Amino acid sequence: MSSAYETLFKRTTAGIKPGLEVITELLAVLGNPHQRLAVVHVAGTNGKGSVCAMLESVLRASGFKTGLYTSPHLVEFSERFRICGEQIPSDRLDGYIRQIEQVADQVEAATELRGATFFEISTAIAFQYFADEGVDIAIIETGMGGRWDATNVVIPMVSVITHIDIDHTNFLGNTIEKIAAEKAGIIKPGRPVVSAPQSEEVMKILREAGEPVIKSTDVVSVTKVGFPQKLKIETHARNLPPINLPLMGEFQRENCAIAVATLEVLSDMLEFEPAFKAGLESVKWASRFETICSDPLVILDGGHNPSAARALVRTLRENYPKHRIGFIFGFLEDKDAYEFLSALKPRMAKVWTVPIDAPRGTTSEHSAAQLRAVGVDAEPLSVREAWKSACSWAGTESDRLIVITGSLYLKQMLVEAGI
Repeated sequence: MSSAYETLFKRTTAGIKPGLEVITELLAVLGNPHQRLAVVHVAGTNGKGSVCAMLESVLRASGFKTGLYTSPHLVEFSERFRICGEQIPSDRLDGYIRQIEQVADQVEAATELRGATFFEISTAIAFQYFADEGVDIAIIETGMGGRWDATNVVIPMVSVITHIDIDHTNFLGNTIEKIAAEKAGIIKPGRPVVSAPQSEEVMKILREAGEPVIKSTDVVSVTKVGFPQKLKIETHARNLPPINLPLMGEFQRENCAIAVATLEVLSDMLEFEPAFKAGLESVKWASRFETICSDPLVILDGGHNPSAARALVRTLRENYPKHRIGFIFGFLEDKDAYEFLSALKPRMAKVWTVPIDAPRGTTSEHSAAQLRAVGVDAEPLSVREAWKSACSWAGTESDRLIVITGSLYLKQMLVEAGI
């Protein structure tokens, strides 16, 4: 970890500070780099990263120089900033951190505004880097919510809303309508909107923003026609050849439909032929039902809210209906672990819990107590101990597998444990 990143990371202690005043002033001093970018802006509860990855991969395969900004990172901070699939070089990133932190400090000193947060500076870095490198299209994922998210200074070519459900209630509100209203904040006048299928309550909120909403399933059909994820995709304009999507699960078929619907809009705006097959078949997005070990079979899934747990249950039922499943869980303290665990309880044959060493992370004992609340006994261990115990359990029978889930931070925990 570089000294520049360590200094920036200290800003996380200030917590999350929604609002656009600081990022707007910071970007103004930098010359408003975001205004030089053609942007696809993506918000939602689940699937944002996967949709962004699919969009980027197809656009890159179609010949565009792409920028991709996502969060959080799994292991390295540089993962958040990619051009044509490549992470920003570490020395370049350190330079941007120092430059933009200095500007942020100047803004704070010259105004009555609060100090810039970790995410605000990260967002400014992304805009500056992509503008400096002259990317053709920047795919920008919101950090949380939408209306007051630091990324919401952009006027995008198209706004994209993935599936909306309950999450981050302490910031976004405790009802689906309040959360949807925050996500709908990325919708801009006169700009197309593509949405996942939503509940009637959510769709009503999205339409209240005043722009027509293109529902992905109204314009794109994605059907599984083979194993593991061979898809037949049809749109109003195209009947695509079979595509083997590397990302597994029913939820990724929904995400694929959102991405394809968005690309159809972009193809009309920019007059190009999307390289759907090449782009979708080469897409990579880690920690989303990702097989990280084959003997024994171990799957890592970064799901961390009830909706993601239900999607995981459906994916396990589809791909491993008869397997006995051992789960390794780790959570952040602000997540609805009770509902998450309740959804997965019917598939739990054996359970371990691990600590997450991160802001808002919890201990393995705390997670074990959450499992007891849903009537399941769990063994609290270190990451390395849980891995060893789980692999030993799974290795004794051919119909056993391990699923590691509960937080995207688990990827970093595995790496730090040497796994």
